[in-house]
Amino acid sequence: MLEKNLANYVLILDDAAAASKRQADKPLYEKYRAHAGLLLALALTEGEKERLQEEIDAHENLWVHSWLTDEAYQKPAMAWRDVADAWLAIKSNL
Repeated sequence: MLEKNLANYVLILDDAAAASKRQADKPLYEKYRAHAGLLLALALTEGEKERLQEEIDAHENLWVHSWLTDEAYQKPAMAWRDVADAWLAIKSNL
């Protein structure tokens, strides 16, 4: 489920970058998408759970410290919550 949610998140970030009307937000979407790609790679790689946790924490910090201001951010924000929830479910079973 985590891998599917991450893949969906990457695609939603791509759509949001294209839909954003704020030029200042577009580089942030690119940053999110690039980092989400790393998260997906780590999720698909067995034995990388510790690093995945570190990178998920770092990605959460991107959301906390970045200010996306147009409506395009809403779908990626919801998709990120799905990723975070899937990770919490996995983490609770470790």
